[in-house]
Amino acid sequence: MGAETIWISKQSSGTGLYLEDNEGNSGNNTITTNVSRGDSVTWKLKEGGGITKITGISEKDEPGNQNIFSSGPSKVSDSEWQGTVSTNASGNEFYSIEYEIDGTPYTDDPELDVQT
Repeated sequence: MGAETIWISKQSSGTGLYLEDNEGNSGNNTITTNVSRGDSVTWKLKEGGGITKITGISEKDEPGNQNIFSSGPSKVSDSEWQGTVSTNASGNEFYSIEYEIDGTPYTDDPELDVQT
């Protein structure tokens, strides 16, 4: 069981997310982070990244999408959320990150892929 971290900041232009993970993946709006069963996944605001707070992280309601988490994701603080990948999870999950920039709400939709 490992630990995956996804840092969240605002794109240099616009209000979309710029995401980076500890695997070296990065990009605007969406990246795919590979996780293993039992991993903890932590989403953190990047210091000075232009996002005020994370207000929610949840499974995206799409056909065939599955909840891969056995616990969470749940709020640790305004700048950090955490979840644990189920020990019997497989496939991938599209999820939504809800966040605020200076009080205005936004949503973006990255993906987690379970490595079995």
